[in-house]
Amino acid sequence: MSKFLIIEDNKVMAEVLAQIIRKCITPKEIMKCSTIESAHKVLLNSKENITGIFLDLNIEKRLDGLELLAFIRNNYPTIPISIITSESDTETVKRTLLCKPQDYLIKPLSVAKAKRSILKFEENKKYKLNMTS
Repeated sequence: MSKFLIIEDNKVMAEVLAQIIRKCITPKEIMKCSTIESAHKVLLNSKENITGIFLDLNIEKRLDGLELLAFIRNNYPTIPISIITSESDTETVKRTLLCKPQDYLIKPLSVAKAKRSILKFEENKKYKLNMTS
C-alpha cells in the first residue's frame, strides 16, 4: 500500500500534485502539509510508513525546504524524497542534491515527471508500487 506526503504551501499546487499522483498510481493515502511544523508532526506520527515525499523548496520562506530536507534525511533516511520547485539556479540545485533526494522536479509538474519520481521511489523500496498506465 502506498502512502505519499506532499509538503507544499500552495493549496492549489498541492491538490494538482495529488491529482497527478492519482493518475500514476492508486495510493492508499495522500497527506498534505502546508507548513514545516505540520510536516514534522506527520513525519513523527507516520515514521517509515510513508512511501515517498514530494517537498517544495519554498514553504514558508525562500529555500526553507532545504532545512526540512536535511531534517528528513537525518531522521528518516529511508523515505524517498522528490523535490518540487521552480528553483533552477545552479547553486540551489547543488545545495539540494547534497541532501540526496531521489528526484528534482522543476515546476510546472506533469504526469510524466511524477511517474518518473514514483518509479524512483519504487527503486528505493523493496516492494512494487501498483502503477497505472
